[in-house]
Amino acid sequence: MHALKLVLSAALLAGVAGCQTIKPSEDTLKQRTEFILNTKVSNVADVRSDSTITYYTATTAKGRYECQMPSGGIVAVAGMGLYEPTPSCMKEGQAVILQ
Repeated sequence: MHALKLVLSAALLAGVAGCQTIKPSEDTLKQRTEFILNTKVSNVADVRSDSTITYYTATTAKGRYECQMPSGGIVAVAGMGLYEPTPSCMKEGQAVILQ
């Protein structure tokens, strides 16, 4: 029984460790950004990710947007397929307005 617990613990640890590197594909970023901006995205570039957020630049006919979207292990575990994170985007060069 002790060996079974050890194997299950190792499998769980390996699974959670793999979730840390999960990030959305460029197609997913493009589709979700088109939905949020309500315009066609021609290009997704400069995709980078830390452990919880994916950052990228989306190009549309209206201009370039700096976007970010939740990703990683937290989204994978919390969502279990029920939660689809949406990006937040700001037009490139636009000042941040805090309310």
